[in-house]
Amino acid sequence: MPVALNSEAFTEALARHGRALWVIASAWVGRSEADDLVQETARVAWQQRAQCKLAAEAGPWLSTIARHLGSNWRRKRRPEARSNEQLPEAVAATIAAADWPFDADRAGLSDTLANALASLSEAARACLLLHVVIGLSFVEIAAMLEIPENTAMSHARRARQSLRESLSQSQPSNPFPQPN
Repeated sequence: MPVALNSEAFTEALARHGRALWVIASAWVGRSEADDLVQETARVAWQQRAQCKLAAEAGPWLSTIARHLGSNWRRKRRPEARSNEQLPEAVAATIAAADWPFDADRAGLSDTLANALASLSEAARACLLLHVVIGLSFVEIAAMLEIPENTAMSHARRARQSLRESLSQSQPSNPFPQPN
């Protein structure tokens, strides 16, 4: 009979799926609050770790928690402050030291691109970023978001089209004006 994730397996699952969780969180609450949502996801997941019996199922399980919390977070707009004292020290250290939050400024994304990304639906933005930024296959994205593979591909395709349209409208008609 499988047992709940132990502390080591839980920490490994967070480290392995942390970037994907951050992308999902940023799709729900924006980049500025994504770190907080990932941390809240880790706290809730730690408390409910008995529900995840196999380490192989940790990604979809964690992403489901992140999506549910993101939905609640958005509804409330700002969650009450939570303490991380309930997390094991190793898990809290992994979250604090992880390099997986995607920094748009460090990556050189313009405000125009960030705004275009923000205009996408949560599902489309998550599918596109999980595929392009993190490099997950559509099979993996489908498992993480619990949607059909074709739906994940459709969301990503439509998101790219929408970004192209948004970015082409923001480009000046003549990017190299002639001096007078």
